[in-house]
Amino acid sequence: MPHKTKEIKKIINEYLGRDGVLSKELPGYEHRPEQIAMAEAVLKVLTEHGIILVEAGTGTGKTLAYLLPAILSNQRVVVSTGTKTLQEQIFYKDLPTLQKHFNFRAVMMKGRGNYLCWRRFHKFGLQPKLEFIEDRDSFAQVVTWSQSTQSGDREELKELSEDSPLWPKIASDADLCHGSNCQHFRECFVTRLKIKAQAAELLVVNHSLYFADLAIRKQGFNGVIPRHKAVIFDEAHILEDVITEYFGLNVSDKKVLDLARDLR
Repeated sequence: MPHKTKEIKKIINEYLGRDGVLSKELPGYEHRPEQIAMAEAVLKVLTEHGIILVEAGTGTGKTLAYLLPAILSNQRVVVSTGTKTLQEQIFYKDLPTLQKHFNFRAVMMKGRGNYLCWRRFHKFGLQPKLEFIEDRDSFAQVVTWSQSTQSGDREELKELSEDSPLWPKIASDADLCHGSNCQHFRECFVTRLKIKAQAAELLVVNHSLYFADLAIRKQGFNGVIPRHKAVIFDEAHILEDVITEYFGLNVSDKKVLDLARDLR
């Protein structure tokens, strides 16, 4: 992995330039000077440990413009997105394109509620009679899927509806987790994810997980996202709402009235 800024800039131009690697690999690829300028600006911040705010118009190719310098910066970088849709696009579409040419390890991390819990799954299956017909049908699908999944990510279960009443009963839950005392600890999807993340140079998360992790650390507990040198926030326009959710306070009429009564 190159260390010098000049070398990395040269690679960026060789990759994103007019006759670069992407122009030969992607049909209809257009050379964008703004994309290279953004990539070099991101590289400068990553190497000098500064802060940058970039607003890029549609068609700029901003995702590759920050991913390329991130993987070439020789440090662990977190990329955080506002939606799972963009998170998965980066991990399943953009990163594989880069991995054809660069050697790096990337891991996608979501909140633990997105992953199957083996203990709860087996416990649920031992019930003598499942309560609802929908649970029975959905559970049969989960059983089949569980035999082949490597990630335990419910996103792979396309047949399971978003509002399925079954998933919350078998998903990983921090309040119900037995940790290292669980008989399924070794094959636990969340545990395996943490181990993989520790060995990765690039972590793809979403804003909710990133700030939930910060909130947990603020309370003195260990987080799930490994220590990192830099973070890149995509879809940063929704950061305010997410940060407020985890670090703000809710005030209602009832709370104010209760406080006033207590002060009398």
